[in-house]
Amino acid sequence: MTQPNPQTKKTGSQKARNSAARLMAVQTVYQMHKNEQDAESAIKEYLEHRAGIDADGDEMVTPDHDHYSVVVRGISEHMAQLNEMIKQNRGKEIQSNEPLLHAIFLCGALELMVLQSIDAPIIISEYVHVTHAFYEQGEAKLVNALLDSIRKTVR
Repeated sequence: MTQPNPQTKKTGSQKARNSAARLMAVQTVYQMHKNEQDAESAIKEYLEHRAGIDADGDEMVTPDHDHYSVVVRGISEHMAQLNEMIKQNRGKEIQSNEPLLHAIFLCGALELMVLQSIDAPIIISEYVHVTHAFYEQGEAKLVNALLDSIRKTVR
């Protein structure tokens, strides 16, 4: 298992750290897709070089490393099942094959499927919030609709 960078001090509440982990997981899954990178090397890179640092080099809330790792490894382990779930729950209004949006779908679906101890509305809300970090249009509504549909099938 990858060890967190000892130079990175933990900052932020647990809720904020989980939110940061979700954002970082989406970025990692997107990078894995674009670079055809495996989960372990992507996790190692993010935890050693990117956790808690924004694009400008400013310190941010420290992502919860365990939460982050569970999501990224889980997507790698359950990719076929998650893709099928996403495909089955896409309505006519959700036809985007955009890789970043798909990374958000994957992360949210994985949490709904595997992290049963976290309330579904919290997971859905968090990934809608992550979507707002990348998009300004109606994509957040698509994420909400798809994840709510998946929630009905896995919970």
